[in-house]
Parts: sequence; C-alpha cells; structure tokens
Amino acid sequence: MLQRQLLSPPACGNNMNMRDLIRLRLAMLTALLMGGFHPFLSSSLQVVADEPSEAVLWAQRLNEAFVEVADRVAPSVVVIEVAHPVVSAADSLDLQNHPNLENLPEDLRRQMEEFFKQQQPEGGSEPSPSPEDTERPEDRFDGKGSGMILDNEGHILTNYHVIEAASRIRVRLQNGKIFQAHVRGYDSQSDVAIIQLIEAPAEILTPIALGDSDKARVGEFAIAIGAPFELEYSVTYGHISAKGRSAVTLSRNLDHDFIQTDADINPGNSGGPLVNIQGEVIGVNTMIRGLNTGIGFAIPINMAMEIGNQLIETGTFKRALLGIGIQSLSENYLLNQMLESVSQGVVVSSIQVGSAAADSLLQPGDIIIAVAGHPVATSQQLKNQVRSQTIGQPVILDVVRHQERLQVEISPKEWVRPEVATITANETRPVVHRPLGLKLRKADETGAKQFGVSIAEGLMIWEIEDGSLAERMAGNTLEPGIIITAVNYQPVRETFDFARIYREADLSRGMMIQYLDGQGNRGFVILSDQDL
Repeated sequence: MLQRQLLSPPACGNNMNMRDLIRLRLAMLTALLMGGFHPFLSSSLQVVADEPSEAVLWAQRLNEAFVEVADRVAPSVVVIEVAHPVVSAADSLDLQNHPNLENLPEDLRRQMEEFFKQQQPEGGSEPSPSPEDTERPEDRFDGKGSGMILDNEGHILTNYHVIEAASRIRVRLQNGKIFQAHVRGYDSQSDVAIIQLIEAPAEILTPIALGDSDKARVGEFAIAIGAPFELEYSVTYGHISAKGRSAVTLSRNLDHDFIQTDADINPGNSGGPLVNIQGEVIGVNTMIRGLNTGIGFAIPINMAMEIGNQLIETGTFKRALLGIGIQSLSENYLLNQMLESVSQGVVVSSIQVGSAAADSLLQPGDIIIAVAGHPVATSQQLKNQVRSQTIGQPVILDVVRHQERLQVEISPKEWVRPEVATITANETRPVVHRPLGLKLRKADETGAKQFGVSIAEGLMIWEIEDGSLAERMAGNTLEPGIIITAVNYQPVRETFDFARIYREADLSRGMMIQYLDGQGNRGFVILSDQDL
C-alpha cells in the first residue's frame, strides 16, 4: 500500500511542478525510514518489525544457554600460577637436549621451550661463574594453568603437569582474591593432581558441579573455560568429537582415556573444566594435538575424581597392577584370525617377573574378556577396571585360552610410582615454628632417604634449633627424622595444620606432640613454657 502511494502521483492538484513532486516524495521516504509521520501519510501507518521465526527464537535460546553456562561455571574456575627454581644456563642446556622433551604434551612442551628461551643469557654465551652461582637459586613464577574448585575446603583439581616441579603455587579466584596453595597429591600416570588453598574462607568458594562422563555422548556440546595464553576466563565451545582416546601420546604406559573435543584448548587451558550444556564438568582439559587443529583432549571427570578423591583422602593414589603387557585383540590381526570363539578382548602379550600375574595361572596369549564381571574390549577398558582394585585382594578374570573359556584368580600388587621431578611447593618446605624451634616439613620420600626412615603420614622434623623450647624440654626425645603425627590429639598432615593448632594452643598449659620414630615406635612429649 505504502509503495503504491510513493510510486503514484500525489493527489494534491495539478499545479505541482516536478521539483516540488521530487521534494514531496523525498520527505515521505525520509519520514518512512525514520519511523515518523508525515502530513500526507495516514496517522495510522507505522513501521513494525517482523516477528522472529521459530528458528531464530531457538538460536536465541541456545545463545542464552551458553551465556548461562559461562556465568554459572566461571566462579568455580581458578587461575594457577606456578614458580620453579631458576636453573643455570648449563642446566638449562642439558634440559633442552633431554630426549623425552618431545614426548611431553604439546602445551607443556611449548611452555618448557619458552622457559629455556628465558633462561638463555644475552649474547648466547654462559656468564662466568660468580659467588652467587654457588648459592641456592631463587624461584620465579613462570608457569600458568587452570583448575576447578571441588569443595569448600579449598581442594582444587588440575593436571599434574601444571604443578610439576613447583616450588611455590598461588591461585587466583574469579573475584581477584589470591591464595597460596600446597600440593595435596598427584598421579603422574593419569596427569591428575589435587592442590589445596591455604586459609581460604569457605564462604567465598564455589564448588563446580560434577557431571557423569560415562553418559556424555559424541556430538554433544562441550564448553571449555580456562586461561589460554594468559587470557584468563576465556570461554570456547564445540562438541565431543570422540571418547576413549588413549593412543595419543608416545608412551603406551600412561593411564589415558581421553575425551576428544573440537572446543579450542590452548596452552594455559590445562587443568580447566570441559563442561556440558548443563554446566556440569565432564572432563579436565589436558592436552592438544598441535595448535589450531581443533583437536583437544580432556581426562574424563569420572576417572579424574576416582583418582582425585583418593588423593584428597590420603595424599597418594595406590594403583593396582597385574604386571602384564597388553594390547586390544582388534590390534592383533593374526591372533584375531586364529580365534573363532571370541572377537573382542585384551591380549596378554607378556608377563613380568615377580608380578601378580606371574603368581597366577594367567598365560601369555590369553584373552581377557572381563574383570570382576565387567566386560573389557580394549586395553584402556582393562586399565580402568584394574586401576582401583584393592591391593592384595583376589579378583576374577574371565579369560579365553585357545577355544576354552575359564576364570583366573589374581591378586593385584601395588604399582610402584616412577621417579618424577620433586615438588616442593609452599607448605612442604621446612617451616620454623618459634619459640618451639622445630623446623618441619611434610613427610616425603626425600626426607625418608635423608634420615633413613620409613614414610608415614605427618610432619617430619628436619632440624631443632639450639636453645629452643623443643631442644630444652624434649632434646632427648625429639630429633631430626622423627615424624609428628598429631598435636593436641589433632592429626597433622600439612605444616599449616601444625601452625593452626599452635596459634590456638596455650603453651602455659602445655602442648602434646605425638610422634613416630625411625624404628616405628610411637610416643608423645608435652612442650610447655610455664617454667620459663
């Protein structure tokens, strides 16, 4: 209707010349475009936008869903900054040429290469030795990753490679507050670690919602949140591309069962959450297959929490081990063709001397099809079923040997953790508590080797100051290497546990220290300053 009015001659007489006609039409068009009115137009004529289609409405709802997930999850995500001791140029050169450098996850390898570049002195030549070179080097914050809050006690789930070899750790929340953190425990085989905030108020912590990675489906939306390239709280989204990826590193001995995603994951995302459209974490972002490839990998949250819960509880993860070399039956074409009675399972390719398998009736060439009644078709599925079996307790394997099906009983042994870089982050360093005069450190393998004692949970005495309260009152009882297990009947696992109890204690009334000596004997002493 309006177009016809604009194109037809105006009904305002025959005396209007062409110039006036053009001016009139321009005025009418201007009024129309500006949404206004013109005396020549009907006052009832208005420009109304079309109603959005159903498709647009659904897109708007999906847009709001992504925004809602980001708003809900971000307060549970933290930025982790890690300090490492500064190494000499010679040590740096040795590390640069280490043969295992290429085996590291892509983002960690790039961080290490950048670290080596920073260590290189100007001009490319090593400086001449100076007196300072013989002193203990300072540490420097040179690493960054992400993590997620698990509970109001300040436990943070992240990757082991984020905190590997850390001398100090600090954590920044979304609200900007920064806290020191210490390592609660780690499992290098799965790349899972738990750190804990020190003296962080419970009311400011927002635990993340845990999802079920077993129920996550290929094709579902996946949203990653972290600090890639130091761009904190970046949100990227994509889909779950695949599940059960394990052969993505050069080492087949690692315990990996990745979720593959095309949500952008970059250096700095490590340890951050991969969440579903409900805002529930389904994976821990861990590694990438080259930059800008759209291929990233996350540890399934069910696996991460299976390990993480034990790290929170005990500080270590005891992994059950059968002591066998394995491969999926589908990977062994010749053996697959030989067997008619089974098409899926895990081949026992070798048996280690002195292992649990060596003490059982298991034989090389056996096909394991189930562990404790749970079917297994791939090597990773077998690892998943064996990982948390009780050490020393018999478990039944369903096995196919030639054309015969049988059950084999086997008692898993404990997997021996390989040598890894020492972590001395924060509260695991020796800390002096005055006027007691005790220099304490969380009991670890380093201390056990230093003093020739067995490791137990608690705080190891590294030094007792001359003339201190501890030296004067318990000099014949307490000595370096002794492990303090409780103070005033309260267990102590970290040095900040001791510090908290010490602050609350009244030394005039006495403070009871329970200990374990190098021979395994248990006892107690009471320290008091009432006579001082």
